[in-house]
Amino acid sequence: MVARNIEMQPAYLLHSRPFRDTSLILDFLTPDHGRISAISRGGRGAASKSKSLLQPFTPVHISLSGKGELKTLKSIDLRDGPLALSGEKLFSGLYINEIIVRLFQCHEADPEFFSQYEHALANLVAEESAEPVLRHFELSLLDTLGYGIDFSAEAHSHEPIETEHWYYFQEESGFVRVQDQNLLTTGNPSAGNIFHGKELLNIHDRNFTAAETRKTAKAVNRGILNSHLGSNPLQSRSLFAKH
Repeated sequence: MVARNIEMQPAYLLHSRPFRDTSLILDFLTPDHGRISAISRGGRGAASKSKSLLQPFTPVHISLSGKGELKTLKSIDLRDGPLALSGEKLFSGLYINEIIVRLFQCHEADPEFFSQYEHALANLVAEESAEPVLRHFELSLLDTLGYGIDFSAEAHSHEPIETEHWYYFQEESGFVRVQDQNLLTTGNPSAGNIFHGKELLNIHDRNFTAAETRKTAKAVNRGILNSHLGSNPLQSRSLFAKH
C-alpha cells in the first residue's frame, strides 16, 4: 500500500492532462517517492490558486493525500523561481519530461536521479547548446533504469575498447569489435550500427565536445530508448522536427 500522506515534498511537474470538468491528473517527479501521480481537483478552474504553479520546470513543494496509486494534491508552494526555457531548450526539457513519464516507474524513490534531473534543467538554461545536456541525461536515465551499457569494454570478451578500432553495436549487450572490414564500406546496411572506438570512449568519459561523439551518443541512446518506449512515438520529438 502506498503511503497515505506526503508532506512538503520537493517536486517538479512532468505532465498534466484534463480530468472531468475542471480537474487535472498530474505526474510529478520527487526525490523520496520517484514519479508519483495526483489529481488536482478544480486545478483548471478560473478560481484555482495553484494554476500558475502547475507548470513544468517550476521547483515546488507538494503535499498529497490518499491511500492508492493516484493521490490527491492538497497543497503546492513555490520552492524557487521557475526556469526560463524557450525554443529548442524548451523542447529539450519537454523531451526529458516525456521519457521520464514513459519509462520511470511510479513510486521508485531515487534522490540521486532527482538531483540529476535538476542538474539537467539548470544546464539547459546555462549551456549554449542543449544537445550535450540531452545526451548526458539520457545516459543517466538509462543507467538508473538498468538499461545502460558499457562504452569502455567489449560486450563478450570484456577487452577494452580501443580508439583506432570500429565496433558493432548489439542493442541488448553492447559493442563488439568489427573483424570484417567489408562491413565498413559505404552503403552497407550495417554501417549505421557501427561506431568508432574513439567516440565510444568519449561517451564513456561524458565528453561531448566533438560533433561526431554527440552524433554517436544520439544514435546509440535512441536505439536503446526506442526498444523500451515501444511503437508509440514521443510527442516531444515532433516539436524538434517542426523547427
